Amino acid sequence: MDKKIKPNIPAYFYWSATIALMIVFLIVGRSILVPLAWAILFSFLLVPLVIFLEKHGWKRPLAILTSLVIFLIIIGALFYFLGSQVVAISSELPSITGKLSVYINDAKDFIEAHLNIIPQGSDLQKLLVGQVEKVASYFLKHVTTIGQTLMYVFLMPVFVYFLLYYRELPAKFVRERYRDRENRESVSHVFFKIQKMIEKYLVGVLWLTATTAVMDFIVLISLGVNYALFFAVMIALLNLIPYVGNLIAMIVVVGYALLTSDSLLVPLLTLGLLWVANILQENMVRPWLVGSSTKINAFVVLISVIVGGMVWGVSGMVLFIPIVGVVKIILEEVPTLRPFAVFLSDTGKVAEEEEPEKQDTETEDS
Repeated sequence: MDKKIKPNIPAYFYWSATIALMIVFLIVGRSILVPLAWAILFSFLLVPLVIFLEKHGWKRPLAILTSLVIFLIIIGALFYFLGSQVVAISSELPSITGKLSVYINDAKDFIEAHLNIIPQGSDLQKLLVGQVEKVASYFLKHVTTIGQTLMYVFLMPVFVYFLLYYRELPAKFVRERYRDRENRESVSHVFFKIQKMIEKYLVGVLWLTATTAVMDFIVLISLGVNYALFFAVMIALLNLIPYVGNLIAMIVVVGYALLTSDSLLVPLLTLGLLWVANILQENMVRPWLVGSSTKINAFVVLISVIVGGMVWGVSGMVLFIPIVGVVKIILEEVPTLRPFAVFLSDTGKVAEEEEPEKQDTETEDS
């Protein structure tokens, strides 16, 4: 007779309670955890430059401060460009709302002529046109503070500085905590895999963002869309949020082209070409540059974006993807949790064990 497998209810309750407590912790501590998570990513981005400067005789504090200043100048220039373009676009709001009124009247006339329905168009028109400037003003007011919100101006650079200054502490902790060689190598291997995953993810995201911006800029400039560079950069940045970001960006760009063009051909071509570019990015560029780094399946990526948005807002929609990649690595390396990594894997299989090569040295340098 086959033995019946009884579910381990206490274990399921324990893990459910643990996950719930972790989510509560992420929500309550978001004011510290969000800038800290961004700082960890930016630290991985800056550590090669810091190491390069240190190898050429720079003291560590000076190397870190120089790298951080260069990074902040680049980020500041990017958001200054975006903010100035937003201000320029806001000057076109009166003409855009006028064009919207024309479209509403045309739609009302079409319905009256062909469907024998007399809509209360004046009320609808007042509602749409009267609110569009308020909605646009609210959006323009807050879009210029996105950079300040994400970086938290003060906390993030401070976190980056200390993370780079004390970057050897994880390796020292492993050596002190695990005296026997086997356990030390196992834990070092986990740190090594996480380090390499984050580095590969960051490089892939940077290349993906640059590629997206170039492709979309070529499309928009060839169609004569105003502020082509601004919209290309906006699409590339929103594309950091899988599935959701690109859809929002396309709606904004196509809507702008519709309200500022004299014919429907330009917005239709804009929609079609951006859609083709998005298909190429999602099916060729993203899997090649980013997909192989985290190795998590598309459904888990979607859930990560949704949960991340609920917990940490826009930052969570970006940060939860590498965080889930870290969780996947930990699940793979802990024997009792290894089967659960199957649910996150893009292949439905757990990654094979890799030989740790020079883990202690590489972890210490990170």
